[in-house]
Amino acid sequence: MPRYSTAFGMDVHLRSTTVCALDAETGEAVTRRFRGNPWGEVAEWMSGFPGPSLAAYESGYLGFAPQRELSGLGVDCVVAAVSKVPRSAADLSSKNDRNDAARMAKAILSHDVTPVWVPSPETEGLRDLAAAHDAATARLAAAKQRLLAFLARRGYVYGGTTPAGNPRKYWTYGFLRWLDGIHPADDGGIRALAALRNEVEAADETREALLAEYRAAVAAGPLSAEVEALQSIKGCGFALAAAFASEVGDFSRFRSGRQVTAYFGLAPKQRSSADSVRLGGISGAGNALVRKLAVEGSWCYAPGRPPAEADAQGLRRAPRDKDAREEGVREAPAPPRGDDRPRDAAGEGERGHRGRAREVVLALL
Repeated sequence: MPRYSTAFGMDVHLRSTTVCALDAETGEAVTRRFRGNPWGEVAEWMSGFPGPSLAAYESGYLGFAPQRELSGLGVDCVVAAVSKVPRSAADLSSKNDRNDAARMAKAILSHDVTPVWVPSPETEGLRDLAAAHDAATARLAAAKQRLLAFLARRGYVYGGTTPAGNPRKYWTYGFLRWLDGIHPADDGGIRALAALRNEVEAADETREALLAEYRAAVAAGPLSAEVEALQSIKGCGFALAAAFASEVGDFSRFRSGRQVTAYFGLAPKQRSSADSVRLGGISGAGNALVRKLAVEGSWCYAPGRPPAEADAQGLRRAPRDKDAREEGVREAPAPPRGDDRPRDAAGEGERGHRGRAREVVLALL
């Protein structure tokens, strides 16, 4: 980070902004509070201090809007990762807008500010759609659960088994036809059942309409090719692929493969804790969504081969658990333990799997 003559620490709120201008040469601090967030007035006030300068505020409720506004007015502004801003016990005991702005200004001059990546408005819009889709899915699941709980309290049980001997699933065509035949004896139960069914249907319609808008936005956005390519991975549907692409955004922001694996959470922990993790010491930190997709892809396909070629050569993993039972595949015997365990060849085993996961991630670059 270059040396700055003036550091502008900002404490940004919805209806006010406090800015502390700290002079690097004299250590003099000037603090001003702006009401109503007039970004033009803030930028004009900052221009009265010697440059070069840098403004920073903690990531939080207002997102990237202040950074975009100030950058458009010619102010060099970054969004600081809130988890990496140094804090002391004294800062926590005397927390207010003025002190928070001064602490951010001091962090700028001491090079303790870690900027976060600012996505484009189009990418941020896809993130908002992904969050809205997840919320709609959660509302639909909650509405279904309330209806099933009502039926359970009234003693209605959807039983029976399939020809394969498995319990019959809810929310199928057969379940809905069975539900049409439920008629509680009391008037309140009848009205409650109708209201719960209407809630489920409304939540389902809302989710489907939002999904259609989501697909249209992805198709017209800058990440359509990435989303289409990610759906070739087994287990990766449209929603997961779109959320993955909007979360990662532009890979050019990573300066090295080490930064990619650290962001995805594929970097190993300490040796004692990493060896206990089943998937080859994959760290619990990082982005869980990206890590899940990378691990799934490393199990499904051979590195460097497209899915069609991997299928043709029999390189995809065998189905496991429920998929194996449905397809009639016999599960593999439990691996031996202790000294009887066979040694893995080079590039295999848990540590080899971690390397394959990294290759899958880097192949997406």
